[in-house]
Parts: sequence; C-alpha cells; structure tokens
Amino acid sequence: MKLKIRHLFLVGLFVPLLVLSCKTTGDTSAPPVDDSVPQDLSGPADEVSLEALAQARAKAEESRSWAEYAQGETYFPQEWGFAEDRYATARGRTDAPETKAEAYSRVAEWKGIGAAYDDIFNKSAEQFAGDQERILAEAREAAIKAGAEELVPDRLAQADEIAASARGKYEAGDLTGSVRDGKDAWDRYQILETIAMAHAKQEEADANDFFSRDPDNYMLAADAGNSAVEYYDAGDLGNARNSADEALARFNQVVRNGWVSMVEEKASVAKEWRDASLSAKADVAVRADYDAAEQVYRQAHVALRADEYTSAAELFEQSGQLFMAALDSALGKREVAEKAIREAEQKLEESEAKAQSAEAIIGGGE
Repeated sequence: MKLKIRHLFLVGLFVPLLVLSCKTTGDTSAPPVDDSVPQDLSGPADEVSLEALAQARAKAEESRSWAEYAQGETYFPQEWGFAEDRYATARGRTDAPETKAEAYSRVAEWKGIGAAYDDIFNKSAEQFAGDQERILAEAREAAIKAGAEELVPDRLAQADEIAASARGKYEAGDLTGSVRDGKDAWDRYQILETIAMAHAKQEEADANDFFSRDPDNYMLAADAGNSAVEYYDAGDLGNARNSADEALARFNQVVRNGWVSMVEEKASVAKEWRDASLSAKADVAVRADYDAAEQVYRQAHVALRADEYTSAAELFEQSGQLFMAALDSALGKREVAEKAIREAEQKLEESEAKAQSAEAIIGGGE
C-alpha cells in the first residue's frame, strides 16, 4: 500500500493576531475598561473564562513568534529578557484556574505578556527589515534543497510573491509592513521545506517497504502530511506547521523502525552463518577467510551503534556471505581430509589383508 502526500494548493494569507496594549506604569490615568472581563467574577471558572484564557495565551504566543522572527532578542536583549521571564512564569502554571477571578487574572497576565512582545516587535522591525532579504533567501534555499521546487512549485512561487511584496514595502519605506509580509513568506518557506522533507522520508519508506514494518506510524504520518497541506490551503499556517512537523517526525520514525528491523534480521542471519562456521572450525581450517568475515561483521556492529543503518545492513549481509563462504571452504577441506583418511584406512586395511595372506602362505609352506 503506497500513500502519497497530496500536492494541494496553498492559498490564503497568514493574518497575525494582535493583542491589546497595556498602560505603562508611569501612566496615572484610569485604565481602559476591558469589556471582555465580566463584572461578576464570583464562582468557579467556567467554559467562557477558560476559553478567554486560551485565546489570550494563543495571542501572546503569536506575538512572541513575531518578536522572535524580528530578532527582538538581538536588538533589545533587556526587554526580551523581561518578557521571557514573564512568559516562562505564566507558561509554568500548568494547573487549571479554579475560579473566574483566577482565570481572568491569568488572562490579564497573558495580555500583558503579549503587549510586551508586540512592543519589542514594533521596535525591532525597523532595524530588522534591512536584514530580512538575506534571511528569506536562506529559507528559500533550504526549501529548494529539500525538494519543494519539484514537489510544490506553485506553492513555492506563491511564497516568492509574498517575499517580493516584503521587499517592495521595504523599498517604499513601509518597514513594519515589510516585516509582516516577510514573516508570512518565511513561515511558508519553512513549512514547504518540512513538507518536502516528510515526502522524501515517505519515499525512502516506500522504496524499502517499511510500511509493512510500521503501518500504524506510516498511516498517521500520511494523515498528518495531508492535513499540513490542507491547513496551508486554508491559510492556517500555525496548524500547517504543526502537522508538517508531525508528518516529518512520524515518517522519520517509520524509516528508523524499518531500518532497525531490517538490520536486526540481517544481523541474525549473519550470526547464524558465523556460529555455523565456528562449529565447523573455519577459524582454524580457513583462518584468513574467517578473519575477513569477522572484520566485516565487527564493522557492521560499529555502523549499527552509530545509527548508520544503511551501512550496517549492507555490512551484515556481506559478512553473512563471507561466513558462508568460509564455512563452505572449511567443510570442503574437511571433506578432503576425511576422504584422505578413508583412503588411508582403506589402504591400511588392504595392506593388513595382504600381510595376513602372506603370513598364511608362509605358514602353509612350512
């Protein structure tokens, strides 16, 4: 059974999620009213408050992604460090809030974190815009090297158009717009690279019939690959990236499991021939032949320990053939030796018979 990742058309633009900005500590004016927070915060956390928390976190995560792309850590390391500390603290809370008040307190926390990353992005965009073309060129080259130009050429061309838009906005002085388009193109290049890499691993699995060795992972990998391009079609680049990553990880696992299984089989066969050659005393009778096989056998184990499965499989197969040849040579020598012994014994018996006959004649003559 051979499944292929469908070459779906990738359309739609990635729309960044913006978060609300906070007032600075130096602003003494009354804070704006947040209509998303209910006036009554009594009672346990409910579906609405938990959903608000999930959305606030998702927006903060998106803002962090934008600030990271614009290399905010490089341009504003102190602000980035503060934001990262707050992010790590909030992310470290894995327990669900028990009350509405606690839930909306966390909502406010995530919105503040998102606003901090937004500020870093806005300040970094002006400095980063000039370096963006090089970064996009590197991302495009990686996608092409992975095979995206052959696998999804129209999708690559679409990403190229967005990258060209980013360059045009930079030349027109729209630095923030340039960086936003640039990140869109960069995300697309990276997803296309991952999809192409997953497809290459699928082809490796197909070429070696690894589906039969790990069908469950193969099916999950193919489903994730199909989902990746479908999400891409819908413009959902976040889920497209996640699905592409899953497809690549699972196809890698299929290939690894397949090679491990294949190598184990070849290693078992090689060991059987090795044991048989030792039983036939090939290490004594044809020592040079046995030593040559043993050297290849040891090289196979070295390759296996280094996870060089293709080499290990070839070396185990080669060593098995060499052990078999050594066994044949040893058995051949044994057969020659046994034949010589039989002939010698036969000659001895004939000599003894002649001697007895001679004695009988001599005895009779007397």
